[in-house]
Amino acid sequence: MIRPWMLRRALAAPALAVALAACGTQPKPAELLTFEQLRLGETALTVQDRQPELYAEAEAAYKKALEAHEDGEAEETLHYTRLADITWRTAVARSQLEDRRDALKAATRDLEAAQQAHDDAQQRKVLAEEGIARQMRLIEMQAEIAAAEVRSRQVKRAADAKAKVDAAAAGIAEAEAVDAARHAPGELNKARAGLKMALEQLTAGDYKQAEATAGFVVADAQAAIAVAKPKWALDQKMRNMEARLRGILDAAATVPGAESRLEARGAVITLRELFASGKTAIETDRLSAVQQTAKIARDFSEFRLIVEGHTDNRGRKRTNLKLSEERARSVAGQIQGNGVDGDRITAIGRGDDEPIDDNASREGRARNRRVDVVFLKPTKAEMAQ
Repeated sequence: MIRPWMLRRALAAPALAVALAACGTQPKPAELLTFEQLRLGETALTVQDRQPELYAEAEAAYKKALEAHEDGEAEETLHYTRLADITWRTAVARSQLEDRRDALKAATRDLEAAQQAHDDAQQRKVLAEEGIARQMRLIEMQAEIAAAEVRSRQVKRAADAKAKVDAAAAGIAEAEAVDAARHAPGELNKARAGLKMALEQLTAGDYKQAEATAGFVVADAQAAIAVAKPKWALDQKMRNMEARLRGILDAAATVPGAESRLEARGAVITLRELFASGKTAIETDRLSAVQQTAKIARDFSEFRLIVEGHTDNRGRKRTNLKLSEERARSVAGQIQGNGVDGDRITAIGRGDDEPIDDNASREGRARNRRVDVVFLKPTKAEMAQ
């Protein structure tokens, strides 16, 4: 099928050839210049990284626009320029949509955490109210027992029954202290129901039955404690460990030129500019950064360390891998030499396989040349040992 612009191009080609021969290539139209500025702007890397297919389509349309411009086809140039611009802006819009979706997911997680905190607070409120009500009942019961002691021969039995009920209540309080409401709800609820019954029996003067019921309550509370306490202790350990990881980041803020962050695997301290180009010996003026990192490792001795060397992508891959391994060993040796047990440290070279920035720019390559000191987060299984 012959398109109108193709027919006009065929008819105008001889005249255009003469015109171009006479005056040279025409200047680029404004829309094409505008798009060229756009493709070289701050969104270029984002589009290329996040929307490679749309980036390729935009580049293809841009090349066709250049070819049409060189052939003097103004309408075709404008057509492909607009197609490239629309494709590019579509890629930008999709990238922004991904950012907004990520933001929505983060907000959703925050909302879920807030809801969990609210639910926990509600549970604590209920437990507190129950404790107050229970205490009030005990106070009332004690008043009744005091009056009964004056009038009744069952003073000793009442006191014994009250002691057993008090012991049952103390057992439940101990179970609640290790979060049995979450870790052993069945056993705890059974104990609470038994305590309610024992209080009713005690109030009714059925002391023998109250003692028997209180004995079952104590057993149920102990069962709840047996189930809940190890889980509660593990939760405490995990919370303490997370706090210690955050403490590593705080300590890393004092290391000159260092960056730090939390990852799923643990806390990471990134050191840069430790080595001269192609060298594996730490520069003298950068030794203090490694020494301060070693001090952090001594202060947080419960964590194993992985020292990872990274390079940019210049040079041969095998050479880069070897260089990164030797640099990692150099930093690991310096850390060990500053009082850190060598059994805690593993040195690994990653070469240029894990860049964190674009190797096409000097700044990006400088960021990729780094040594990461990873304070490994122990697994739940390790924490439980």
